[in-house]
Amino acid sequence: MSLRPTLSGNVPASTATVARAAFPRGNPYLRLRDHLGTIFTDAQFAPLFAPCGQPAECPWRLALVTLLQFAENLPDRRAADAVRGRIDWKYLLGLELTDPGFDASVLSEFRGRLVAGGAEEHLLDTLLALCRDLKLLSARGRQRTDSTHVLGTVRSLNRLECVTETLRAALNALAIAAPEWLRAEADPAWLERYDRRAGDHDVPQGETKRRAHAEQIGRDGHQLLAAIMAPGAPIWLRQIPAVELLRQAWLQNFSIIGDVPAAGSKATPLVRWRTEQEGFPPSLLMLASPYDPEVHYARKQSTIWIGYKVHLTETCDEGGPHLITHVETTPAPVVDRDALEDIHAALEAKGLLPGTHLADAGYVAADQLVASRRKGVALLGPAPKDDQWQARSGEGFTVQDFRLDWEREVATCPAGHQSKSWSPDDHQGRTAFKVRFSTTDCRPCPLKTQCTRSGRRLLTLRPREEHETLEAARQREGQLAFSKEYRRRAGIEGTISAGVRVMHLRRSRYIGLAKTHLQHVLTAAAMNLIRLGAWFAGTPLARTRQSAFTKLMMAPIPA
Repeated sequence: MSLRPTLSGNVPASTATVARAAFPRGNPYLRLRDHLGTIFTDAQFAPLFAPCGQPAECPWRLALVTLLQFAENLPDRRAADAVRGRIDWKYLLGLELTDPGFDASVLSEFRGRLVAGGAEEHLLDTLLALCRDLKLLSARGRQRTDSTHVLGTVRSLNRLECVTETLRAALNALAIAAPEWLRAEADPAWLERYDRRAGDHDVPQGETKRRAHAEQIGRDGHQLLAAIMAPGAPIWLRQIPAVELLRQAWLQNFSIIGDVPAAGSKATPLVRWRTEQEGFPPSLLMLASPYDPEVHYARKQSTIWIGYKVHLTETCDEGGPHLITHVETTPAPVVDRDALEDIHAALEAKGLLPGTHLADAGYVAADQLVASRRKGVALLGPAPKDDQWQARSGEGFTVQDFRLDWEREVATCPAGHQSKSWSPDDHQGRTAFKVRFSTTDCRPCPLKTQCTRSGRRLLTLRPREEHETLEAARQREGQLAFSKEYRRRAGIEGTISAGVRVMHLRRSRYIGLAKTHLQHVLTAAAMNLIRLGAWFAGTPLARTRQSAFTKLMMAPIPA
């Protein structure tokens, strides 16, 4: 389809007259149109359309309708009906009262263009740029970030169900792509084993029988893969996505331990079902579903899920609306602190890098404190605690009790003994220093019981800048000013709660990380629209709710 740009003019007089008569006290969408105009223009979406072809529906209106349907949690069909029948929508969109609207399928096609063109964040960024022009948003203020889990739109499968369903998905894909080839290569017994989805069949009870059942599935999968990789098989069979996922799942869950001759000229591979003792790939690489290979299992405290994780960042300065400035969608196993660098880079690219960034303990680490400070951002949150027994007991000597000479690479203990070695140690991509003392000094020392439970004391130090930054953060955490400032972070939990309860933020509507990220960005932009509408109406920011009893007990006693 091609784009025929249209100029966004004023609201038609008849629409304005009827809308103001219908809403004499005002309406959020009317206020948005009066204060923000059309927000978008057709020229912004020109790269998403071909130079020739059937004329497309006006994209700036489609962008607004997309945000409105997310704001009200409407499916495509009901959103298209609202364009035809609701006066407040027609006013915001600048449509005549007699405008027939468009077919509901246009909205899905428009979202597809956003994903295909890599423009998932375009709608949110355009709205934020407009707010900056209106002085509703500024850089180097105070922002806060938190995350929540997102359930993928696939069934949660255990490992045995996953390999069964992966083989079943590959057979179904081959049945469509190469039916004659599959009919010749398939084992007739596969029909009974894989005609229904995993979980609908009876799984044998007992560890031995379950292992035998799993290994039978493993042999079937290897037999199919061997036929696909055979010299006479079409090369393009190997490029089918379901076949590649089958190969990946079999590498992760089975081990080939030899070939056992079977009837005929073919050999059935002898496979072994992997156990926990043999080890599995990390969750970020482990296949969790053949229908969405980008979902993964994750665990955070007592929450276990399969899907993704979303991080929301919003402003929290007084005197302005609290607007979501960035959305980061990651695979579920990615820990919060590893997403912080990408969040800061995205905010910096938008010109919205905060001066103070409030976050919970999951985002705060020594290296992140240093990286944030280099960008001019004060990362404010609970610093990682010293988990050594000396610090936990409160009676032993911690690292703070040692004098560290970083230039000479020498540490001096409370008893006056100097370290014997100071050597770097690289572990999981992080550099640390192992500082060891001599057993000759430690064993006879009268302070040994307060220092170490082994033959000698060992200190593990981060690089100097990280060490000093972390110590400063721990000291700052004990000050009253920290508690007063950090109290503002709690508001982001209310934002996530509203997104979850009203807009179903915690459930992915689509397959794949890119489309799920689009859902999250549209949800954030829709929440911004709602907040701007309330701000223009003069509605005060929400406060933490208090019960009647709490209000009574906290109220001053009359004299």
